[in-house]
Amino acid sequence: MTSISPSMVSQDDLNAAFKRLKGISQQHAFPTVQVRTQLLDSLLKAIKQHEDALLSALQKDFGHRALAESRLVELVPLVGEIKHAQKKLHQWMRPSRRKVHISTWPASAKVMYQPKGVIGVISPWNYPVLLCLGPLVGAIAAGNRAMLKVSEFCPETNKILRVIVEQSLGDKWVSFMEGDVDVANGFSQLPFDHLLFTGSTSVGRIIMRNAAEHLTPVTLELGGKSPLLVAPSANLEDTAKKLVFGKSMNTGQTCVAPDYVLCQSAQKVDLIRYIKQELARYYPDGILSEDYTSVINERQLARLKGYVDEATKAGVACENLMPQGPIESEGKLAFQVLHQPDDTLGVMQEEIFGPLLPILTYSDMSEALAYIQQRPRPLSMYLFTQDAQDQTRCEQQTVSGSLVINHTLIQVAQADLPFGGVGASGMGAYHAEEGFRTFSHSKSLLRKRGPNMLALLRPPYRRGIHALVAKYWPFL
Repeated sequence: MTSISPSMVSQDDLNAAFKRLKGISQQHAFPTVQVRTQLLDSLLKAIKQHEDALLSALQKDFGHRALAESRLVELVPLVGEIKHAQKKLHQWMRPSRRKVHISTWPASAKVMYQPKGVIGVISPWNYPVLLCLGPLVGAIAAGNRAMLKVSEFCPETNKILRVIVEQSLGDKWVSFMEGDVDVANGFSQLPFDHLLFTGSTSVGRIIMRNAAEHLTPVTLELGGKSPLLVAPSANLEDTAKKLVFGKSMNTGQTCVAPDYVLCQSAQKVDLIRYIKQELARYYPDGILSEDYTSVINERQLARLKGYVDEATKAGVACENLMPQGPIESEGKLAFQVLHQPDDTLGVMQEEIFGPLLPILTYSDMSEALAYIQQRPRPLSMYLFTQDAQDQTRCEQQTVSGSLVINHTLIQVAQADLPFGGVGASGMGAYHAEEGFRTFSHSKSLLRKRGPNMLALLRPPYRRGIHALVAKYWPFL
């Protein structure tokens, strides 16, 4: 395993690691299905073997994060993704047959799925296990080597990740890098065969510019502001339960967490009342409850408090929905509602990534849908309704990475669904078969047999065959 201390990583180190993996991928360009399956199995066994160490490391990096929550949001979907890839890999690798034109007969055509080579993965701090190893699953399933750049904000987790990757895959398949923004910048300038980045939209633009130097194809998972639309027919108690599930998990530090709520004025009071009740069930001691997760670091905590301060100064009412404890303690911040904040405020301009929830009101569904349509396309959209017409309107009139009806967050753990954004929330997708395709080159193969019928069409063009072509070509 090629692993270098974060303080020692240089551009020469990055270049050398890439060159080494590139050379190996060229010598072993098409790993068999048995090799890929075995690698995935080794990765799965290593994850299970180091489960306790991983969960403990995650708790240390976050300051506080319940072990059960880390298992639920990091390991359960990851293991599901590995098992799904193992089960479907034969099918995914099978070439797809295509038709050939009559003029080419006799011949056959197909598309084969070839490893691209060396895949770069830049993972974030909010789900440091899932969002590092999840893309790696797709890259390995597609037969590639990979370079991983993990977040410097999760040093304890990185130690265990390095052991897992070294034990299961080794240095012929993966290179593991830590480091700050300068390392990430240099990493994204390498001539990868594909680069996947998960993080903010602003950094995503930098990554894409760097990748453009080598025309490296990119997959960007950027997040954005995912709306939760409460239709007039929604069951408010059920909505509140599922909203709290999606927004409180990892204290809202999730790229697909509901970022703001749209509901009718008549629904707002009851909806907030149900949210309070559900939060009290989750966290009976407020933020002092052992299951309430900390904000990852002081920088992120200061950012969130800055949103609240700015909104308060602008006259926005900010309501703490966890009155049974302090509003802030040891890196934890209480779940707060911001009532009708103006679009110019930071909390409405940037992805929140924390336990703050703006609630906006609308008069009818057309107004609510127009509000969503006029804003950058989100990574996810959530609709709560009992009306089939509302579902159809949202399916057809809104564009988002995913649309979830009557729940939140669960789309991420679906091993057979792609995950990806659109527009400002990203480009491309991974997970499931789409992840295999993302990290594979779809190469056309055409095999000609028998006589060369096209020889009949050679010049001179005054021959009778060309008169027939001119007469009948629309039917060919």
